[in-house]
Amino acid sequence: MEAMLFAAGRPLSVEEISGLTGLDAREVLDAAESLSREYASRGGGIEVRAVGGSFVMQVRGDLSQAVAMVAPRELDSSVIRTLAVIAYRQPITQSDLARIRGNKCYEHVRILERMGLISASKKGRTRELRTTRGFAEYFGLQSANPEFLREMISRKREMIGVTPIYESLARRLGIDYVVVNPYRPDESDTARLREIRLLVASPGYAERIREHYSGELVEIGTSTFSKLKEGVERLMLKLKDVSAGEALIGEIDAALREYRDRSRGLGPVKPLTPIAREIALDMHLEIGEGVTAAADYKGAGAEIVIPTHQDSHVDILERIRQRYDAMLEGLRQRRR
Repeated sequence: MEAMLFAAGRPLSVEEISGLTGLDAREVLDAAESLSREYASRGGGIEVRAVGGSFVMQVRGDLSQAVAMVAPRELDSSVIRTLAVIAYRQPITQSDLARIRGNKCYEHVRILERMGLISASKKGRTRELRTTRGFAEYFGLQSANPEFLREMISRKREMIGVTPIYESLARRLGIDYVVVNPYRPDESDTARLREIRLLVASPGYAERIREHYSGELVEIGTSTFSKLKEGVERLMLKLKDVSAGEALIGEIDAALREYRDRSRGLGPVKPLTPIAREIALDMHLEIGEGVTAAADYKGAGAEIVIPTHQDSHVDILERIRQRYDAMLEGLRQRRR
């Protein structure tokens, strides 16, 4: 059993140990308790502990922080990010987790369940996820209380500032964020701007923002799917976690392919404003003497009006879809 726990490098359940050793469950428990007492009596740096109904050989809890810098990373960074989302937002349904982390999270959940770090219970057609006592023990934390875990995660993770239209983007990426107005900040906004290290805002406002904020600024365009994708990629590089944006980038690519397929045979279009031109080019529409298109703020006289003054609470992808739909619907109507 000692050799098995050492080689596994993760918690082993009673069933796993029993299957590999031929011992029955009671014998496994007796042997594990005996091994745990033996390691405790040595007073060394290693311990054998019960973790969520399993047993693990690990660095002693009070030494875990001291050796963290030299320890090998047992969990992939993308799995750790999924675990952090579960710990911070628990209880969270698996379907909500997938919306934040993408479909890869299902494999992450299987890994985390096998390690005894999370538990799942049935909730309708999905499952509800929570961290276990084993999670706290694995990371050498004093408590498994969800509020305590949220506080610990908040201390260790730096907050990102977003203007209101990027709140849905932050939720999709699963990052910790605060909503802030950097253009005309009130007292609470000014306090938040001092606390954050990075701000996500619309292009073209840097000069005004710099009057109130001196940290890192990432400008992300939302006029087209391509501009949004470029901005998400820049943000992920700043956050040093490219994997966090993989699911969203995949969704953007799929949406762009869909609209390019739907636009075949339509056009030409005559853009009267920059945003109308950007959308037409992104959909591979022919530009020329054709149906006129303009943004709603200059839409008078244009045959196609592109909505740009949309509610900031509308999902960031849905806002772009509304603009592309307006372009396609306008072109179809002119062909009838």
